[in-house]
Amino acid sequence: MLTRAQFNNLDYRRHQIDTLKVFNDNVVEIVELEEYCVHFESAARNFILTVLLTVNFPNERPKLILSPRVRHCWVNPLTGEVEKAPGLLNYSPHSDLGRVVQVVIREFERFPPSVIKNSTTVSSSNLILPLSINISHSLDNINTVGAANNTVSAMQQQNINNYLSQQASPHESSLTTSNLPNLSTLSLDELKKLDNDPEFFNDFIQEMSVVQQLNEELDSMINQLEYIARENLNKEGHLVELKRKLSDDVNTLKNLGEKCDQLNKKYLKKSDDYAPQHIRELLQIAVSTADTECERHVEQFLNGKIDVQTFLQNYTHSKKLSSERKAKEERLGQQLQALERAGF
Repeated sequence: MLTRAQFNNLDYRRHQIDTLKVFNDNVVEIVELEEYCVHFESAARNFILTVLLTVNFPNERPKLILSPRVRHCWVNPLTGEVEKAPGLLNYSPHSDLGRVVQVVIREFERFPPSVIKNSTTVSSSNLILPLSINISHSLDNINTVGAANNTVSAMQQQNINNYLSQQASPHESSLTTSNLPNLSTLSLDELKKLDNDPEFFNDFIQEMSVVQQLNEELDSMINQLEYIARENLNKEGHLVELKRKLSDDVNTLKNLGEKCDQLNKKYLKKSDDYAPQHIRELLQIAVSTADTECERHVEQFLNGKIDVQTFLQNYTHSKKLSSERKAKEERLGQQLQALERAGF
């Protein structure tokens, strides 16, 4: 076990290990902070990718070892080590360990490599093999020693139980190997049948209490999802009604906006009409009109078109009107000048 003094940055090392568990499924811790196994399938074959973290990690890239050994351009066929993956070739202390491993696993899942015959598991800590592989090795050992023993070695039994305990349910810490079947009680024929007969193997797995518990949890989750789906369907009518109401409110808001624009245009027009400067201009025009009317009355009198009484009456009225308007215009002009001097 590595001590804190051996790590350049223990917190960042743990963070990298967390990314490994986040981006990948079936991660099994072999040695804390040092060695991890990721179990995956490709073309109906079980593989184990061992992740070895050196003392200088994350400053030094991790070692990835695939078991069983395969023929692939990324993998060294002699050692099973993944050497030429892009994530490893371009590795830096800022790389995510989980993403690097995820890309390697996806490559093998998308393009299943050919397995080298008679290849053995490569690991520095006696990796835990998948159940079917362990059983095959157990049978080979039994046949070598002799069929009379009809038992599986203690180490193989421990490997099988450890693997099953890791694969059973990563979210339930209460599950222990005591819930798993004891393979040492099976006969040689049963072990062979378990290894060779997929249907018997599936039945054997389904009868395990761990699997049954997982199935119960799955059924519970399915029921919960169905309940949520029904609730969503029941709320569909209310949601449609809310959408309709929202659409009506949007139309009302649109109509009010158009009405507001029309009223605003009227307001601007009225503001221009009643602006002091515009009123002064209108008064100037009115004075000019009244003066023109006075001149017209004089011309009519001189031409004999109207009598003296009519001339005096019309001329006096027009002149009075012109004087009043001129006085108003001059007074308004003085007020505007005073406001302008005051800064308004």
